[in-house]
Amino acid sequence: MIRTTLAIALAALGAPALAATCATPDTRPTVIIGNADTLVPNRDADGAGPGNCTLNDLIVGGLPNMTWGSRAQFVTNAQRVIAAAPADVLSDAERKTLLDAVAASDVGSKLAVKLIAFNDFHGNINPVSGNYFGVTGPTGGVAYMASAVAALKAQNPNNVVVSAGDLIGASPLASALFHDEPAIEAMNRLGLEFNAVGNHEFDEGRDELVRMQNGGCHPDPAEVAAGHTCRGAEVGTPVPFEGAKFKFLAANVVDRATGKTLFPAYKVKTFKGIPVAFIGMTLKGTPGIVTPSGVASLDFRDEADTVNALVPQLKNQGIRAIAVVVHEGGFTTGGKDDCNGASGAILDIANRLDPEVDVIVSGHTHWAYNCVYNGRRLTSAGAFSRMLTDIDLTLDTATRNIVATSASNRVVANSGVTPAADVKAIIDRYNALSAPLANSKVGYITADVNKAQNAAGESTAGNLVADAQLEATKPAAKGGAVAAFMNPGGLRGTDPVLGYTSSAAGEGNGVVTYGEAFTFQPFGNSLVVMTLSGAQIKQMLEQQFVPSASASASCLAYNPQKTQRILQPSASVSYSWSAARADCDKVDGATLKINGVVVDAAASYRVTVNSFLATGGDGFAVLASGTDRVGGDVDLDALVAYLGKVSSPASPLVPPALGRITRY
Repeated sequence: MIRTTLAIALAALGAPALAATCATPDTRPTVIIGNADTLVPNRDADGAGPGNCTLNDLIVGGLPNMTWGSRAQFVTNAQRVIAAAPADVLSDAERKTLLDAVAASDVGSKLAVKLIAFNDFHGNINPVSGNYFGVTGPTGGVAYMASAVAALKAQNPNNVVVSAGDLIGASPLASALFHDEPAIEAMNRLGLEFNAVGNHEFDEGRDELVRMQNGGCHPDPAEVAAGHTCRGAEVGTPVPFEGAKFKFLAANVVDRATGKTLFPAYKVKTFKGIPVAFIGMTLKGTPGIVTPSGVASLDFRDEADTVNALVPQLKNQGIRAIAVVVHEGGFTTGGKDDCNGASGAILDIANRLDPEVDVIVSGHTHWAYNCVYNGRRLTSAGAFSRMLTDIDLTLDTATRNIVATSASNRVVANSGVTPAADVKAIIDRYNALSAPLANSKVGYITADVNKAQNAAGESTAGNLVADAQLEATKPAAKGGAVAAFMNPGGLRGTDPVLGYTSSAAGEGNGVVTYGEAFTFQPFGNSLVVMTLSGAQIKQMLEQQFVPSASASASCLAYNPQKTQRILQPSASVSYSWSAARADCDKVDGATLKINGVVVDAAASYRVTVNSFLATGGDGFAVLASGTDRVGGDVDLDALVAYLGKVSSPASPLVPPALGRITRY
């Protein structure tokens, strides 16, 4: 048989099996080699009729830039196939025409690789409501995401899927209730290969993050007893929890005791014999935005310096194609596929990276952008499972380097899309397990509650949480607090974070469910009441602002802030600030009041913050000096209790008015 003869030739070369090569036969009428139409009929090469291998299939082996790891591979294969074809398939003249076309073509000189990227998934296993970048209706959800990934993979067998961090942490209830085991299990089935850890991977500390990689049930017996871990028998996954089948990467996270990285610095994937390195990192500022105790044994090193130190090692291994996957990002003023008005920490990193780096997949800011910046591809795919970045890399098979890139940010639409059945089945079962708690009614509101800030930095969502935390800690037995402050980064979800309009669950307009409250306050931080002097309160408020380059040494000594973060105050607090005022004196002290009385720098005040802030998180270092500490409720419990106390179906809560902070 002709097919047998040609199959032997291909097998000797180590080429793909015919069944794989000809799964979708190339039925073009003539043999196409590279960009050249040879005009030789593209005959059925095995004589068995339609649906079997054609000459195009066996000579080129599919799309030219997706099959061959070198030009020599292609030429050798083509010559063998052409030589093996008997006279009833190719005449001598046709054989010469094809051999001449092979010699003249550039097939095999380039290899196409598809890099599929996302970031800041945050355990969003279910779709997110609301329109997104022009797509109407729900978007995202991991089952739809898996379907979109599969469709992109089908375009090119040379593919890789990566995540730029915050895959877990700050997650909605359906994943967080089970310590994000659902998110990991879903990603295993989606086909994720590498995840650069982000700051939220450390929300429950390094040991829990290691469990996410290695598997096993949660170590707390109470969580096991509550059914918050290892539910595989009910959802259709292995027991105990299987852990991530993909690799966590952490090139700049170093164990202080051993000097080794917590997870591998990089991994290499080989495409047709060509290696591509993926270096994974989190932002060096991670210790300032997570609970310090969870990362106390770790050093977080400079991102660019870390990469630049690795590049020579990779080159010594013969690796020239290098992608950086980093949980740090930027902001833009344009659309999802440009970098107009770009700003943010990622630019400094990109400017300092070794020129050998070809691609930067970024995250952290929840922004969508895509462009060539400083000579290399720079991307970010929004957040919450709603977008994928489709990146096409062109590798030179001789130099093994990336010579061209193109990319597009693609919204993960739900409409008209069939979700991946295996992933959907798991998520549906987790939703059923969490539904009784998620759908319970905890409060009532008259209008949307949003975390979007006004010009002064204040939001209705922030005011609501601060009021709830003060209410929980006002009694003398609970700490005797007179003021509360909430960090804006602890307000999660997308606006409206508490919506007036009923969700798909059908709870009714104006009803707040436990699941909605959890999505809004997912961290499980406890409240801490401490004593601060009036001067320390003023200093805390000054630490909201970024000092200028000309700030005095004394100012810089107590204000380490790198990003402006306006604390959300309880109703008992009011003050005014101006950007025009001097560094470390942005707040007008004469306007700073608690319960209507100007704060006395020498007096003592009982102040409530969450446990993250209490240890100096988010750059509020002065809070680590607070004294006479009293621990309180978990932040979510305080919010739920407050909603139950101040709202009812007959008397719903009016979202707190703005105006506690004034900017002039």
